[in-house]
Amino acid sequence: MKNTILWGLLLLSSLNLFAQKSEDQTVALLETLKEENEKLLTGLYDLKESILEVGLKKQAFSILGGYSENGFSILGSYSYYNSNAEKRKNNFLELSFLASFLKEKESDYNISIDQYTLNAGYFVKLPILSAANKQFVIAMGAGGIIGYEDINKGELQLSNGAMITDESKVIYGGFGGLDADIHISERLSLNTKTNIYYHANSDIGKTKFFVGLGLKYSILKNQAQ
Repeated sequence: MKNTILWGLLLLSSLNLFAQKSEDQTVALLETLKEENEKLLTGLYDLKESILEVGLKKQAFSILGGYSENGFSILGSYSYYNSNAEKRKNNFLELSFLASFLKEKESDYNISIDQYTLNAGYFVKLPILSAANKQFVIAMGAGGIIGYEDINKGELQLSNGAMITDESKVIYGGFGGLDADIHISERLSLNTKTNIYYHANSDIGKTKFFVGLGLKYSILKNQAQ
C-alpha cells in the first residue's frame, strides 16, 4: 500500500512537471510567433514603401495665402514629381489655381479687380540654393496661364455716372517664379512661392506678382525625394 502511494505521488509529480514544461513551451512558442508576426508586419510595411517609391511618383498638394499688388491672393497647387532618377527627384510639374482680389489705386473710385487664373508650369531644383540633406529645397520654374479678369463685378458705370472703359475678359500669358520647401515632417512641408505673372491682354496692367506662404502635403515621404 505504501509503495502504491509513493508511485502515485511520483506519477502525479511527473504529470505536474510535464504540464509546467508544456505551459512554458507554449508561452515561448507564443512569444516567438509574436516576434515573427511583428517582423512580418515590418517587412510588409517596408515592402509597401519600396513599391510606392519605385512604382509611384511623388505627388503633393499645397495651399498658400499671400500678397499681390494692391490686394491679396490665394493659390492652390497640385505638384507631380515626374522622375525617380536621383538628379531629378525634386523636379516637378505643377498645376495651380490663383484667385486674386485687388483694388485699383490710381483713382479715387477704388474699383475692384478680381483675377482667376489656371497656371501650368515646370519647376527644376536649384542644387546650389538647396540644403544637402534635402530638408530645404528651392526650385525655379515657368509656365503658361489662362483665366478671367473681372473689373468692378461687371458694372461699367460708377456711382457718379462715369463709365469704365476697361472690360472684364479672358486673359492669358505666362509666369515665372521660385518655390521653396522646408520639410517639417515626413509628408508635410512649409511652402513659400514668389511668382511674377504676365497677362498679355489685360487692360489694367500686364504684370502682377504674388508672394505667399502655406503648407504642402505629399503622398510619399519627403526623404524619398
